[in-house]
Amino acid sequence: MNKIIEIKNLSVCAITKSILNDINLFIKRGEIFCLVGESGSGKTTLALSIIKLLPKNFKIISGQIIFENQDILKMSESEIRTIRGRKIGMIFQDPGAYLDPLFTIGVHLQEALHNKIVDYKKFIERALEEVELEPDIQNTYPHQLSGGQQQRVMIAMALINKPSLIIADEPTTALDVLTTQQIIKLLNSLAARYNIGMLFITHDIALAMKIGKRIGIMYGGYILEIFNPATQVPIHPYTKILTGQIEEKTETSALTTLNQKEITEMCPFFEKCPERKIECRTKLPFYWKDNETGNRCIKYGRNSAM
Repeated sequence: MNKIIEIKNLSVCAITKSILNDINLFIKRGEIFCLVGESGSGKTTLALSIIKLLPKNFKIISGQIIFENQDILKMSESEIRTIRGRKIGMIFQDPGAYLDPLFTIGVHLQEALHNKIVDYKKFIERALEEVELEPDIQNTYPHQLSGGQQQRVMIAMALINKPSLIIADEPTTALDVLTTQQIIKLLNSLAARYNIGMLFITHDIALAMKIGKRIGIMYGGYILEIFNPATQVPIHPYTKILTGQIEEKTETSALTTLNQKEITEMCPFFEKCPERKIECRTKLPFYWKDNETGNRCIKYGRNSAM
């Protein structure tokens, strides 16, 4: 198994609030790993942890992030700068917010290229060609491009240094359906061609089911399930709600008899789970089934764990 990155027991808090809890996952070379969850579930915090760009009031309290056999969390700021943007590329949700209107596309790509000694013009033309844009687009300004073209520029900037890993944080949210399909096709092609690992963050489970080799489901700062959409039907109750297999439970009266410690330690989805049991009040580990997939559910995980 050729892992490009592995996250082990990662937990992050903000002052007294827990943001990420016991996160364990890995991404293989050439794999698109989709991370799905509602707003506030912790998806972006996980992405920012990988490149050590968390807000100042956030604190990593435990865990490891092993990237190419090095623990990112033990790196100094100068060390992480040699990786951020070079070996780990980023594609953001709103390209218009990250492209400076005062500079041409060519200048943006030149700034993204960390090797300043090379003939950068050839690299820029090659990067634009890879995202199916004409070379002369480098002479234009961001406002002269469509949203889809701007996102292709962001992809070119992320790829120009030939990274091992790309983090794509909801890169299609602001795009129309046709442009989204084109961008997804492009990302699939580039990941396969260059054997790049990709963390694709989205709130759209249907989109994730189409492109992810494996899908991780986040809720309340926990990963509740990791599954392969090509070979497995998701079994965690929350994932089944997202995929329309069952309906969410709306009544919450069961919580009135619980003290704060029990709420903190029980299954994070207990309140809304239509299949909850008394045993679900126990804090659960993640049950790995085959070293690549599994879930955090006492009903479906413990009995099927290997």
